[in-house]
Amino acid sequence: MKKVNVYICGVGGQGTMTLGQLLKEAGLVEGMVVVGTESRGASQREGAVDSHVRFAVLEKGEKFDERRSIHSSLIPVRQADLYLSMEMAETLRNIKYVSEDGLIIMNRYEIWPPQVRTGEAEYPPLEKVVENLKKFNNNIYVVNANQLSEEKYGDYSGVNMIFLGMAMATGKIPVMVETVEKVIRERLWNPEKNIEQFRLGLEEGKKILAAGPA
Repeated sequence: MKKVNVYICGVGGQGTMTLGQLLKEAGLVEGMVVVGTESRGASQREGAVDSHVRFAVLEKGEKFDERRSIHSSLIPVRQADLYLSMEMAETLRNIKYVSEDGLIIMNRYEIWPPQVRTGEAEYPPLEKVVENLKKFNNNIYVVNANQLSEEKYGDYSGVNMIFLGMAMATGKIPVMVETVEKVIRERLWNPEKNIEQFRLGLEEGKKILAAGPA
């Protein structure tokens, strides 16, 4: 039984929890064992938000064995195969979850905390963030989902679906693209636009991955 851990972090309002919920439901549609959890307390106040998604995938011909399944909704430290961060500083704050050979996709977008806004602290530049991330993992891909959404749609409405597409482009998530689109159609308002944004992220993600890590 193969276990795949996907960790998602960001701040309230970015759609972090929606991404986790869509991935979990896609796994259930495909008949997998899927567990996970998310932090909700700060989700409406630009506070820190995260989502843990854990898949148990049977190998070909393998029978389900409860003893070898997933028994915790939280991803253990250093066990995330795919680490998705929708805000730069949050990438650093939660880096303990990524595995040594995991893959990091970081959105190049800043949401300043109160200490930065009042001048008590400085927001780290991209170069410094990447430098510190490389102390844990070198497999870092920097994307700009916010810029892509603004250029295409005139606002940030497509950010989380674009980011979901980029995540699916990695091949790390053990569900089919068609299943994710099915869940989007069933669960999200204005599904056709959301699917368009998802496919845009999928194509852009392939280009970014082909270009190599930061």
